[in-house]
Amino acid sequence: MKIMIVEKDSEFREHLVLRLRSEGLNVAESGNLDEAEEFIRENELDGIVLGLSGFGRSSLKFMEDISPVVPDLKVVLINRHNKIPLSIEAMNLGACAEISVPVDIAALVKTLRRFCAPEN
Repeated sequence: MKIMIVEKDSEFREHLVLRLRSEGLNVAESGNLDEAEEFIRENELDGIVLGLSGFGRSSLKFMEDISPVVPDLKVVLINRHNKIPLSIEAMNLGACAEISVPVDIAALVKTLRRFCAPEN
């Protein structure tokens, strides 16, 4: 399974990447929405883990922009409790799940395997 962590907070992103790689996942990363969009257009991915807090409303535009390019790409949100309205909008745009901060890595891995695993 190939996923991408799109998170502005570099320390948090790097921690997630290390933890997910230790679980056997193939993980790319970006702290920039434009770079992430370019990567998504050029590479085949099964899912994205998108941190809402750092990007704010730009994360919604990002989701709108990638949806026509890769309509089946699954988006799992990482959300802090102060971003609930943004999370609701993201879910309405097609995000498949949400994980709250602090992130339970086991729950995130289970969610990614449930929604993003390539079909056999």
